[in-house]
Amino acid sequence: MATSEADTAAEGRKPSFRIQIDRVHYTVHAEEMTGAELRRVPDPPIPASRDLYEVRPGEQDLLIGDDDVVRIRDGLRFFTARTTSTQGAGPEP
Repeated sequence: MATSEADTAAEGRKPSFRIQIDRVHYTVHAEEMTGAELRRVPDPPIPASRDLYEVRPGEQDLLIGDDDVVRIRDGLRFFTARTTSTQGAGPEP
C-alpha cells in the first residue's frame, strides 16, 4: 500500500524524495529547500563559481538563486554550469 506525504508526516516519519544534481542521485527529506540548501546536498558542495538550474522539460531551465525556495518532489532534476558572472567568486576547486 502506498503512503502519502500526509500519512508519512502524521506518523512522524520524514518524507523521502529522490532528486538528481548533475546526474547523481540523492535522497533528501525536506519538502522545500533553498538554493543554498540544495548546493550543500553534494559532497563537496556546489561552489559559488557554478550556477544551479532546475531542469524543466518543455520549458526554459530555471536558474536557482541561494535564497530561492524550491518545492521538492520525486524525480526533480538539477544541473550546474559555470556561472555567467564570476564577480566575487573565488577560483573553482
